[in-house]
Amino acid sequence: MLSVYMTDDLTLKQVTYGTWGGTTETQVALKGRFIFATKLVRNTAGEQVVSSANVMLPVMTLGHQDKITYAGKDYSILTIELKKDFSNRFLLIYLA
Repeated sequence: MLSVYMTDDLTLKQVTYGTWGGTTETQVALKGRFIFATKLVRNTAGEQVVSSANVMLPVMTLGHQDKITYAGKDYSILTIELKKDFSNRFLLIYLA
């Protein structure tokens, strides 16, 4: 049911680390719901930071080092939450 609202074109830039410390970046185009809203959240260090936007995505593997691009601007991931809407699960991601 929630997939009807996921109409925004996003690009997920995933970073993978090699065995010798090198990084490889892959880009994946996907659909999601991008919402500009400010909220106080905790980052991975436990500090309170202000999130400028959030994104609803289908359940997938994400990391905090990944980036999400929307309208030509890169956003870094602050927190990742697994939410449920009736019978569908989705990720709610707060961005900086």
